[in-house]
Amino acid sequence: MTQADDRLEHLQRLARLDLAPEEAAEVAADLVTLLDYLARLQAADVEGEDEWRPPLAPAAAMRADVLAPSLPTALALALAPAAKDGFFEVPRTLEDA
Repeated sequence: MTQADDRLEHLQRLARLDLAPEEAAEVAADLVTLLDYLARLQAADVEGEDEWRPPLAPAAAMRADVLAPSLPTALALALAPAAKDGFFEVPRTLEDA
């Protein structure tokens, strides 16, 4: 078993995945490619380079939370595929407990 296979088996346990053998081989190959790329990134000489900063400061990316008029309920319900008693009607996704 290769190191990539060991890592893939470990990741499958952590993520509780059950991959078919052909899927596991494909994912293992992708994992090797990814880990090789990450190793190349770690080996890059960045001495003297400025630390990366996002182009917009995080505070500038956020807008103020301002109260504004919303879509009228009747119009929103008119746009819905199904409505019942003033609410959106959606298919049941959970069984009764």
